[in-house]
Amino acid sequence: MREEGKFSRFMNRLGDILYVGLLWLIASVPLVTAGAAATAGYYAMSKCVRHRTGYIWREFWHSFKGNFRQMLPLTLLFLIATAVLAVDLPYLWMNNSKANSALFMLLLLVAFLVLGLALYACPLLSRFEKKNLGLLRMTFVVMFRFLPVTVGLLLFLALCIVAVYLMPWAVFVLPGVYLYALSYPMEWILRKLMPKVAEDSEEAQKWYYKD
Repeated sequence: MREEGKFSRFMNRLGDILYVGLLWLIASVPLVTAGAAATAGYYAMSKCVRHRTGYIWREFWHSFKGNFRQMLPLTLLFLIATAVLAVDLPYLWMNNSKANSALFMLLLLVAFLVLGLALYACPLLSRFEKKNLGLLRMTFVVMFRFLPVTVGLLLFLALCIVAVYLMPWAVFVLPGVYLYALSYPMEWILRKLMPKVAEDSEEAQKWYYKD
């Protein structure tokens, strides 16, 4: 009975992970909504799946609606930057020269900054109330303050993208898996950024302060 209970809990958790990933995928279809969808996906994954608080459907769409307007311009900038990099990086790689090599390395740095900002902006917005400039400033500081974590998460993201390219069906699995894996180091980072509160205070009882 105990083993069946563990297996049942595992399957329920796996179902919730895939459910959040599917909601992210559906909400991201127009592309311009991808930022709000990622914010909502992280919020629902951390609150409902990790901390077992609230209902996934309700928390996801609550976060999506609340952050859509703010994330729209940031998402558009990210999409434009990604499109430019997707065109220029292969071109420079195929047309190798000393000048192109230097420009290629510069664009790789730009790609790292763009992906790093996108990686942190959504979780930070899900936890803090910031205007866009303040959010970008905070994101930039955090991505370098926790640089080893940033590099590891980006490498894992690259691995997921390659996996989806090789196995298109994985697009229905890996978004949820990535968001779930992301929540562990990201919650550790977010706790370090949040002010300390007294253990017996009302604030300390909120879900994001609990283990």
